[in-house]
Amino acid sequence: MTILFAYDGSESSAAAFAAAGKIFGHSRPDAVVLTVWEPLSVEAIRAARFGGWWIPLPLDVTEADQTSEMQAEQLAAHGVRLAAAAGFGARALWRADAREIAETIVEEANALDADLIVIGGHGLTGIRASLGGVSSHILRHATLPVLVAPRQNIEAAEEREHDAAAVG
Repeated sequence: MTILFAYDGSESSAAAFAAAGKIFGHSRPDAVVLTVWEPLSVEAIRAARFGGWWIPLPLDVTEADQTSEMQAEQLAAHGVRLAAAAGFGARALWRADAREIAETIVEEANALDADLIVIGGHGLTGIRASLGGVSSHILRHATLPVLVAPRQNIEAAEEREHDAAAVG
């Protein structure tokens, strides 16, 4: 079994590792931690298309994109550590998004022949969240099972852990 974790660094995507770990216990399935990054030109086009405003771009976006890719690589590596702590044998993967983050996640899951996509429920804010969010898009378009760790369950679990620590 191969699980694709879509990790964007948000609290909900980080908590999704623990949620999946509880479900799979000590079976230690293979996992891939995917972080999708957006080239500066894609961000500018999306902002103009959906936000009605244009981001001025430098003539050469190579340096900015290299920095974004490096940050995505580091974020995916952090996700691998979280996956390992939750009991998964994982490897990091980072991809540039050419259209939509959710489409890239679904495409990568299909390319990896993954059995499950695991995502956090509320990682995005702003324009993208108002357009339906990544998790909603994945739920509508994925052809394989999707586990979404809802924000309210994450907060409740953190509260229980905090209460248990205070008592013990």
